[in-house]
Amino acid sequence: MPSPRYRVRRRAIRAAALAIVKAACVDAGQPLVTDDAAIVADKTCQLEAWMRPGHGARSYWMQPACNFSGNAELSAGAARVETDGDAASHLVYMQIKTVPLPRTETGWSFGAAAGAVRDTGAPHGGSAFQTYYGKALASWYPRDDLELDFNLGAANQYGTGTFALAGVAVQFAAVDRLQLLGEVYRDEPGTAKYQGGLRWIAVPNRLEAFVSYGNRFTRATDAWTVTAGVRLQSPAFLP
Repeated sequence: MPSPRYRVRRRAIRAAALAIVKAACVDAGQPLVTDDAAIVADKTCQLEAWMRPGHGARSYWMQPACNFSGNAELSAGAARVETDGDAASHLVYMQIKTVPLPRTETGWSFGAAAGAVRDTGAPHGGSAFQTYYGKALASWYPRDDLELDFNLGAANQYGTGTFALAGVAVQFAAVDRLQLLGEVYRDEPGTAKYQGGLRWIAVPNRLEAFVSYGNRFTRATDAWTVTAGVRLQSPAFLP
């Protein structure tokens, strides 16, 4: 029988893994958590699929998103979370994002996003979802090869309460079809986190691959994650 210390450690790892996966629910194009003020093209869809191993846990995601109306992106996702020595859990989420002020000659665009997350294996009170969130989005393009993204908002989680969401990200096209990615963000109570990675545009507007490493601003060694996956984008086909 596992010792009480082991059970406490296992619950802590599971909680950290679920927090990591929930961060993926409120993000921009993977692997970034900070969202951009942009949506998929009108009448098109995209599918992102990725895996995110971390200390004592792994998660596997699929996340489709479509633009049916021209200025609203609807997305949904599902994840399987596996933690060492514990049963697997599943998460589902829904989000809507809009950009009422698209990119102008000044290089700025502004939008907003809102969504909800459910852990199918955790208590959720009288609501179907445990977490609800909303945030304002801004993106600045000082040059064609450089993008800066800014997020500010709040989330409410069952059993935790309300907390602030924030993020700053940079996307830089170092060479043709290769982007360098970096961000600092806060997606849950506690110390902020950071992430850095690469995005390779294999086929423009059709296929991308990405990889990143992230951690928390702390001396602890059990908060790291690695993300690797692909994004598929469709031509216009929706009615």
